[in-house]
Amino acid sequence: MPPANKVGYTSELGLAVTGGPDALFGVARILPELCVGEGGLCRPSVLLTWADILIGSLANEHTLPRICMTVDLSVRVAGPIPAGVELRSQGRLLKAGRTLTFGETTFAVEGADAPVAVALGTFVASPRPQDVSISVVHGEDPIPDRVVTTPPEPVSQMLGSRVVGPGVVEVPRRERVLNWADTVQGGAIAACAEEAVLALERPVVPTELEIRYLGAVREGPMRATATRLGPWVRVEVVDLGNDDRPVAIAAAGVAGSARSPEEARSAPSAGGSGGA
Repeated sequence: MPPANKVGYTSELGLAVTGGPDALFGVARILPELCVGEGGLCRPSVLLTWADILIGSLANEHTLPRICMTVDLSVRVAGPIPAGVELRSQGRLLKAGRTLTFGETTFAVEGADAPVAVALGTFVASPRPQDVSISVVHGEDPIPDRVVTTPPEPVSQMLGSRVVGPGVVEVPRRERVLNWADTVQGGAIAACAEEAVLALERPVVPTELEIRYLGAVREGPMRATATRLGPWVRVEVVDLGNDDRPVAIAAAGVAGSARSPEEARSAPSAGGSGGA
């Protein structure tokens, strides 16, 4: 098992975590590297990754000694989250059973009372007896003490994503996107699906995202294929190196084009911009 405190994709998104055991709190500044449209609006996949960290860590406490696995994640964005704001989040469990756990993360811009986004997630204990875990809240290396860095480059470059056609991208399975259980982090899979949405022939801005996890990426690369369905985009993610084994199915709500705020303001029409 890789060291729990290694710096990887989740640590590079800049979320500082405090709290536990009943709730975890996160704070992060929305940097341009985390946004769509070069300094535009925060990517939904980033919010999903932060939710996965907060409620996934709490869910892990209830599945010990088994590893906690993410079943699904979804996020709804009520308003724009632009670059430069400080975003605060709170993760808590709404239901915790012996095998299945369900939680919620709310996000609010610093200084505001009402949530600007809400994420939901379902988690399950691994059925494999060899998949053992440690506490990430009370253990020797609790998540509030782990190394957190600001993103060194845009999310697409952190993933190493490559556009192979309209609405089709590939992301390699590499150390940077693996979690402490040696599988591709759920947020990285969500970001791969989001990359496919951004690669559509007619650029759009994802304003909400939900994903169902079907299997682990054993070989790689991941390939995500996006299909536009009116105001929604269906995305299928497979393990290309493992006979196209299904990895996840995602659905993204979209609005407007993936232009930056400056491009949107200079456009002559009042058509859909990047706002959620």
